[in-house]
Amino acid sequence: MKVLVVYKGLAERIKKKLPSDIQVIYPETGTDEELVKLARDVDVIVSTRLSAVVVENAPHLKLLQKTGAGVDDMPFEALKPETHIANTSGSNPLPLAEGAVALVLALSKRIVSRHNDFHTRKNNKSGVMFHDKTAGILGMGSIGTEVAKMLKALGMKVIAIRRSPDEKLREELGLEWLGGKDDLAKLMQESDFLIITIPLTPDTRGLVGEHEIRLMKQGSYLVNVARAAIVQEKPLYDALKEGHLAGAAIDVWWQPHFWDSLWNIEGNPASKYPYWELDNVICTPHNIVSTDSQSDTSLEIMVENIIRTRDGKTPINQVDKERRY
Repeated sequence: MKVLVVYKGLAERIKKKLPSDIQVIYPETGTDEELVKLARDVDVIVSTRLSAVVVENAPHLKLLQKTGAGVDDMPFEALKPETHIANTSGSNPLPLAEGAVALVLALSKRIVSRHNDFHTRKNNKSGVMFHDKTAGILGMGSIGTEVAKMLKALGMKVIAIRRSPDEKLREELGLEWLGGKDDLAKLMQESDFLIITIPLTPDTRGLVGEHEIRLMKQGSYLVNVARAAIVQEKPLYDALKEGHLAGAAIDVWWQPHFWDSLWNIEGNPASKYPYWELDNVICTPHNIVSTDSQSDTSLEIMVENIIRTRDGKTPINQVDKERRY
């Protein structure tokens, strides 16, 4: 069996954990042209993102394995019915949860703007107490759950919505309430800090738009560590510029991987709107998850799925191709 891993470093880590009868290959540059040539006789592709043309030229493909949780950049339309797609969702939620909470704290205490104005002391705007404020979590999967635990420990009231409400989970986490998708308006209205952790799917694309943002309290905050396209780009920018929202922290961008010429061939900016020029916005380039701790859990999921594919077994962490989640 042959496996194509699109990054050399990851390929080497995976190869060390696989039996010798499984061949692992990787590209030199990672261009679509090169990947198409390599994909012609592979059974598994392990990738962060992938163009449809690569899958279309992989006639023997049995498994498309995503290196992370979000699969919005996978070519579902090119997958054959018999081809599985899997991710590593839930493998290590703590780094991203910590990142989201760090952004909540940085916003509430105006840390970035106070640092930038250190020498002039022109920044006299007060921060806010987060103790006893309400944090609304949009998406209570593994990441949202960890965010809830941390914010509760800081003395915040936590409310949330998820696809399927779970009373047992609400009680375990001590949430004020845990609703479903029909409770989005209530979540927006009651949150002092809105933290977005849901995956991007056809159902959640553009979910937070002009109407939802205007439902939020005057002077509230928004933190997005999920995917940019869940929030409509212009309404959020306008609400921040006008001061309806007191601030936002954005780790994900409408031009994904804007810094990478393989992803962003046309050299588009991270957003059509200059969020980075607003002094009430914290911008991070999709790396708030990076820490000094490397978990092998996601690697173990990928390795297990490669072996299961060789053995004719169904992979774990399968993604629903209809829901794309």
